[in-house]
Amino acid sequence: DVLRSVTDSSMSVLEVGAGDRRVGALLREWHPGLEYESMDVDRRLPHDYFRLEDVRRSFDLVFAFEVIEHVTLDEARQLLRRMHNVLRPEGLLLLTTPNTYYPPDFLRDATHRTPFCYDEFGAVVTLEGFHVDQLVRIYNAPLHRKLAHRWLFSWLHRFIGIDFARQIMLVAHKVGDRDQGSGVGGQ
Repeated sequence: DVLRSVTDSSMSVLEVGAGDRRVGALLREWHPGLEYESMDVDRRLPHDYFRLEDVRRSFDLVFAFEVIEHVTLDEARQLLRRMHNVLRPEGLLLLTTPNTYYPPDFLRDATHRTPFCYDEFGAVVTLEGFHVDQLVRIYNAPLHRKLAHRWLFSWLHRFIGIDFARQIMLVAHKVGDRDQGSGVGGQ
């Protein structure tokens, strides 16, 4: 998660789709010297940026929780390119999205435009110049529910093709400058 990704208090962090900036407050609590900035399209809240195109500096870590599914696939690729551009070399990218194999989490929100399953999510991020370090399913529940899903109902989940993990989390790093004019990840 984002707290483990912040390795020291001198890191610079950009949260995309920051909402109420709650994660930034938590990060500063754990790492008082952390340089945190936020970007969100909601102009009613005090964000540093309202568009990624306005960011003119680079960051050690960029993260976006439950953002990428709200845009089209082409817009998602553009968003990833912009994130790539504002990351320092070897900078970290941390993304989450609803798990399409857990349909209630994706389908319950009418603003969700692009579903991503594990392999597609990793592939799109890779196409935009990142190396995927980790791609995991997230299931936050009390221990007894975790055990029930894993040991009692896993056969049923496999049989009907659904998952009990509600989200997917991806951790990747920037592998260097992409060829902007052609090839994989080009524009």
